[in-house]
This record gives sequence, structure tokens and C-alpha cells, in this order.
Amino acid sequence: MTRSGRFSGAWSTFCLLSCFLLGCGGDGGGREIGPTGEVEGTVTMDGQPLTAGSVAFYQTSTGNSGGAELGPDGKFKFATPTPVGSYLVAFQPPAPPQPDDEESGMLARAESSIHEGYQTGETSNVTADVNEGPNTFTFELTKSGP
Repeated sequence: MTRSGRFSGAWSTFCLLSCFLLGCGGDGGGREIGPTGEVEGTVTMDGQPLTAGSVAFYQTSTGNSGGAELGPDGKFKFATPTPVGSYLVAFQPPAPPQPDDEESGMLARAESSIHEGYQTGETSNVTADVNEGPNTFTFELTKSGP
């Protein structure tokens, strides 16, 4: 992976973690966010559930975002309602274990099960339109990338 690829992945991870810590969607610092939708769905890789990682939505025009970890069945559900609108979608692999992580018994790996092209909304070619009320998405990724 290139240095810029690592930076991009690190930046996306930072944004996703910020979303979790600060509250996805939020009240926009006191401004009215308007109608919202509940977001859930499934992510597959070559037809099989993607069992580890996360999904993040980002709206470039407003900065609204949301995200969730993937479950062992490839399913996800955002913890808070998401403002209605069109979003870029990114998929992040789980953070690799540290080489000295005795608890996991695993060594860090440079490769990822998620193609680098899916790891930012700008390159994934995946979008989602969140409507008011329940929204269920199915994202079908391929190992060869977008």
C-alpha cells in the first residue's frame, strides 16, 4: 500500500471513529437537521457476507455522516438517525492487530480483504440515498474493486 493510501485509510478511520464518539448525525451544533432516516443493511464481498470492518456514509455538501461496524453476518445498523440526503459510501477493513498483540495471537498484515478503491467515498463509486423513515441497503462489493 502506498503512503497516500495509508493516509487515506487512516483519515477515513479517524472520520468514522469521530462519528461514533461525537454522535452520528448529531444536531449540527444547534442547527435544525431536518427529516432523518434509520439506516441498516448488508455488505457482501463476491456474494458472501463481509464479516469484519465498517461502513461509513458521508455527505460532502453538509458534512453529515454516519457509520457502523459490520456484524459477523455482514449486517450493519446506524446507532442514530441520519439526515435525509445523498451520501458517498466507504467501506473500511478492521484495524490490523499489532505485531506484539499477544492476546489475539495474530500478526499485523499489510493486505486487506476490502479493495483500496472501496475505502474512500470518493473512489468507491458507491452512493446511498437516505429517505425519511426506514432505509435498508445492500452493498455488493467485489475483490477486484470498484
